[in-house]
Amino acid sequence: MNQLLQALINGVMLGGFYAIMVLGFSIIWGVMGVINLAHGEIVMMGAYGAWILQENLGMDPIFSVVIIFPVMMVFGYVVQRVLINRVIERPHMIALLVTFGLSIVISNVVKLRYSGTPRSVEGSMRGYWDLGSVTVPKTKTAILVAALIVMFVLHLFLKHSRLGKSIRAASQNREAARIVGIEIGRVYAITFAIAIGLTALAGAMIAPTQAVYPFMGGPLTLRAFTITALSGLGSIPGALFGGLAVGVIEVMLATFVPRVGTNVGIVSSFVLLVIVLVVRPQGLFGGLKPRSPQ
Repeated sequence: MNQLLQALINGVMLGGFYAIMVLGFSIIWGVMGVINLAHGEIVMMGAYGAWILQENLGMDPIFSVVIIFPVMMVFGYVVQRVLINRVIERPHMIALLVTFGLSIVISNVVKLRYSGTPRSVEGSMRGYWDLGSVTVPKTKTAILVAALIVMFVLHLFLKHSRLGKSIRAASQNREAARIVGIEIGRVYAITFAIAIGLTALAGAMIAPTQAVYPFMGGPLTLRAFTITALSGLGSIPGALFGGLAVGVIEVMLATFVPRVGTNVGIVSSFVLLVIVLVVRPQGLFGGLKPRSPQ
């Protein structure tokens, strides 16, 4: 019983990271109809940002997000204007190839600059809370709480702010949004910038819990795809549920299935993806309507 409870706690903590990590991927896909294959590399950039700020300024990863988020928003805005905006009206495969190429460029530039040696980031919230028969990791608890706060703020922004309403309108019917005076290009650029900032923020927060290296992004992109398909495009409650579900399933299987370790958790994500795509292709929570191909 204690082992089951400990595995459930660990799965929920892992799911908290997955939930905040998938937000940017889900929003870009839901609003712009672009599947960002460089998503994991943006997480990696956020993690490296936390490491660089700690190495040079001694900054704790929790506080480094204050710098990383706006810097990566600017990066995302530039990428959208220079690259994504040029292919968004073209067939979806073009955008896939562009973001795939961007992922390769980012990971290899980071490798050339910082080598492939894994880096470690020390967080201030080290250790565990001992709750009798189980332990609760402090860092992962902070990540889960931060995920809940970010999701709540993002929900309020999309639902109540003027820009948030414009983003939702552009995702539902682009031509109607244009008719009522919404500048679609500006909305797309800001949406992409916010999503990239949130993704890098997730990377900075996860940096103290795992090794940081240039090619850590690939598995994260695959998980983001799985969770988004499970939860529905642009659905904030769905991202939370999907992240928690995948995290719990991975940890449970890794804990209780003998001699398979974490590999079975990765496989289980894709089994879950196939089931959801067959049974409910729009995801469990629906969410934003993806942009129709032109």
